[in-house]
Formats: sequence, structure tokens, C-alpha cells
Amino acid sequence: MLKSLRKYIIAIFIMLTAVFTASAQAMTATYIELGVPNIDSSFKSYMDYRCITNTSSPQYRYISRWGWSDWDGFMRCDAERDLGIESDYYLIAMGSYYGTEIGTKYRITTDTGNVFYGVLADCKANCDTNITHQYSHNNDVIEFIVDSSCLDRNVKLFGSANVYMPLNGKIVSVEKIIFSEV
Repeated sequence: MLKSLRKYIIAIFIMLTAVFTASAQAMTATYIELGVPNIDSSFKSYMDYRCITNTSSPQYRYISRWGWSDWDGFMRCDAERDLGIESDYYLIAMGSYYGTEIGTKYRITTDTGNVFYGVLADCKANCDTNITHQYSHNNDVIEFIVDSSCLDRNVKLFGSANVYMPLNGKIVSVEKIIFSEV
């Protein structure tokens, strides 16, 4: 009786595996280079997530649902490890040149070889950016959203996330990540 029950369970398992495998959609990540301005983009500003106060805004909802603070005070959200993105995303703000849809994801590379991932959790106002809306008046392409109550003390001291070694360097590449079914 145990042998027939075991065969029955194995048969059900195989059928369920076949059904779930057939219905699962494989996803892939494609990277689209967006270009960077020819400026010294090493300055990286930050703002506290509590500055976003409109509870009905997409920014507030995204941060409330997905955001969490890492040990050094940078707001983050989980990476798609199953798609090969191993580092959690930093919550960032950028000019409209790079997009305005909250939740858009990016791979950013610096001239020091650092590669980090960001997700658009806020947008810089066009009036606060250059004519192409790529960077603000202090040449920052990326503004990090942080929890200032536990922000790395060197970042606070220098006023720029550039002193935080995983983010150090001039930005040389901003790539938008597009996820699609295979």
C-alpha cells in the first residue's frame, strides 16, 4: 500500500511541476544606455525620505511599500536576485531626462569602477535641473533618498554621498533596466 501511495504522490508531483513550469514566464533584463552629461558628476546629494509628505503620491506609496533603510542610512528596496541583480536598489531621484515613472530601475557605473543599482523613487523638479533635465545646478545627476537619523556620518560631514565608497566616483553610465518575458 505504501508503494502505491508513493507512486501516486510522485505522479501528482510530476504533473504539478509540469503545469507550473509551463505556466511560468521566464523574464530577462535588458539594459538601455541613456547617456550622461559631460560634467564632474561626483557630487551626489541626498534628502531624507520624510521630506516626501503627500501620502497619495506615487513616491510616498512606493517608499512606504518597498523602501527600507540599510545600516548606513540609505533607503533601499530588494533586488531581483532571480534575474541576476544581486545588489539591492538604492532609492534615488533624478531629472526627467532619465524618466518620470516611479519604480523605474537603473544600473549606474562610476569612473572608479563602482556599479550600483537605483530605483526612481522621486523626481527632481525640471526648474531645479539644467536645460536637458539631466542634472541639478550643483552637478548632481543622482540624489539619494536616505534616513538621515542613521545616515553615515561621513556623508553628513561632507554633504555628499560620494564619500561613501560603494557610490564613489563620477557617473559615467546610466542604464535603464527593462524587464521582459522571454
